[in-house]
Amino acid sequence: MEGGTLEVGYLLTRYAYRPISVPVASGLARTRVTPNQVTYASAALSFGGGIAFGVRWFVLGAALTLLGSLTDCVDGDLARISGRTSRAGSYLDHVFDRWTDAALIIGLTFSDLDELAPVGFAALVASFMTSYTRTKAQALGTDCQVGIGSRDTRMLILVVAGLIGRPVVGLVVVAVLGLITAVQRMVWTIRHLHAEG
Repeated sequence: MEGGTLEVGYLLTRYAYRPISVPVASGLARTRVTPNQVTYASAALSFGGGIAFGVRWFVLGAALTLLGSLTDCVDGDLARISGRTSRAGSYLDHVFDRWTDAALIIGLTFSDLDELAPVGFAALVASFMTSYTRTKAQALGTDCQVGIGSRDTRMLILVVAGLIGRPVVGLVVVAVLGLITAVQRMVWTIRHLHAEG
């Protein structure tokens, strides 16, 4: 997962998902279920959420998105509890996060393509730049855990937009927060790299 600071950017994960995901992962650790299998299940749920959004089944889309986000916590917890963490698993999880981000944003956009195409495009670009600015910083040996538009925040916004049946609101907020966060991360990383010489 990516983040603003954990205390701000991941309140939903810390206080809503983790109390559920840790016990579930502890139970799964006694079975033959692997973290990667849970990652696939999480992605499938989120893809289902995107499809549901696209056909305007907003409440179902929101429910599947929440389940997908919860399951996304389970795979990491299962890997840690069972001692099966791996770089390959981390990579798979990170890549599927980007796929599911796209699926949810595109799904909401397709619920009214004529009206929502411009803002959906902006939300997609902003979401990916938010993630890329941190990923590139990590590749350069630092980690810009700053910004108000963490993935946790973006997922919550999309869920709420689905529940209230107002995809345009969710897409606009995701686009704006994503843009702000991408710029915040760029500025932080450039300053940090300059400070390192």
